[in-house]
Order: sequence, then C-alpha cells, then structure tokens
Amino acid sequence: MNANEADLLLRCHRAGREPEGRIQKAVRLAEGDAGLAKMLRAQEEFDAQIVDAIHCILPPEDLREKLGALSGASGAGRRTMRSQVGTPAMLSAVAGVLLLAGVIVFFVMESMANFDGREAVEHMLDATTKMNGTEFEAVTMTTTQLGDWLYMRGYEGYEVPPEFAAMPVIGSRVFKQDGKPVAQFVVEKHDSVVFQFRAADFGVQLPADGAWQVLEQGGWTAALRQHGDHCCMIAFRGSAADMRTFLQTLPKK
Repeated sequence: MNANEADLLLRCHRAGREPEGRIQKAVRLAEGDAGLAKMLRAQEEFDAQIVDAIHCILPPEDLREKLGALSGASGAGRRTMRSQVGTPAMLSAVAGVLLLAGVIVFFVMESMANFDGREAVEHMLDATTKMNGTEFEAVTMTTTQLGDWLYMRGYEGYEVPPEFAAMPVIGSRVFKQDGKPVAQFVVEKHDSVVFQFRAADFGVQLPADGAWQVLEQGGWTAALRQHGDHCCMIAFRGSAADMRTFLQTLPKK
C-alpha cells in the first residue's frame, strides 16, 4: 500500500471505531508517516467538531407531544406514521437534516472563532513555540502567590486563574509585546504555559466569561478566555483535540 492509497482509505476511518482490513493497514502506515499522520489528526478533529455541533442541536421540548398528537389523529394515521418511521427513505431524510444542521452550526462556530485580536494572540503563541525554557526565571511559589512577583516586574492587576488556583509554578516572566506587558508562567499540570494580559492592550474581544477559544500554531495548541478586561491563555505542545481533553480535567471555575 502506497501513501496515495492510504490517504484515500484514511478518509473512511472514524475515531472511536476499530479499523478493519485495508483501513487498518492505512492507519498503521500513518503512524510512521508524518504527512499522513497530520492529515488523519486534522480529519479526526474536524469529525469531533461536527459531532460537537450536532450535539448542540436541541429539539423543541414539546416535540414528543407533537409527534404523539400526529400519530394519534387516527388509527390509520397511527399505522402509517409507525410504518414510515423505520423506512430507509425516512431515516435518510432525518440523517440528512441532522447533518445539514450540524454543518451549519459548525460554520457558525468557526466564524465565532475568528475573534477580534486573534492575530495578536497568535503572535504570542508563535513566540512561545520558539522558546527553549531559559527565558523563564525559576520560582518556588503557587499561582495564588504570584501577584507580587509579577507586580515587581511590571505586570499590575494579576488575577489568579480559577482553574489553576494554588497550583505550583516552576517558572515565570513578564515580557512586552507591542510595548504592552504580558505575564507568563509555567505550571506543573501538563507542563502548561499560562499567559495573562489585558484584552484592551491587544484589541481582544471575547464574550465575558464565555467558553474557551481553542487555536493551534506551530505544533502547539492554546485555549483563551476573557474575564472582564483580563485574558487568560493556556498553551502546550499538542493538538486542538488534546486541548479539549485537557480542559475537561480542569476544575470548574
């Protein structure tokens, strides 16, 4: 099996399902091929986003009652409804509607991801991908104790990220981007780099206390959220799928 054949077969693979036959061979080939592995990860992330989008679709609360009223209109009608529900044509129509709705929700979510100030955030993340660790000062404190340390180095108004409260910090620094201060520190959990900065300094505008915005850059992934005028960003090496899994392990704010 060559790379072109594997590329076609990998499009039939779905995460969570045990591959069989030639698809299994294609998956194994992708494990040793960087290009195929990257394509497979991108496909799995897209599939996950579509599933998430479909799960966001909530039917009306009275849908069951309405269907019951329709099926109860007459005995003949009841038999007709029941006989049609399980037909391939009806199932295909329902699946098509759900898929279309899921795609629409997905593209709406994608448009929401293109938030104001994203370019500045991506610049921060890009700079981090090129660091080797020596840029940080070694510290022995927790995130709760970090405020004074950052203040002495030029970052005022530090807020402890609720998800990282009282967590050990192993390195920290304050740097400037476009002349504006950014606090940055490393926590032991998942070797994560945490940023904090003022949204107004970089033109970032996200829903207050909204969901995490996930983005990728140079083999790294980051999640960003805004609270008032403060933005908190978490980053580590990995994919967007890795970040979504990681966020589920954090304590609720």
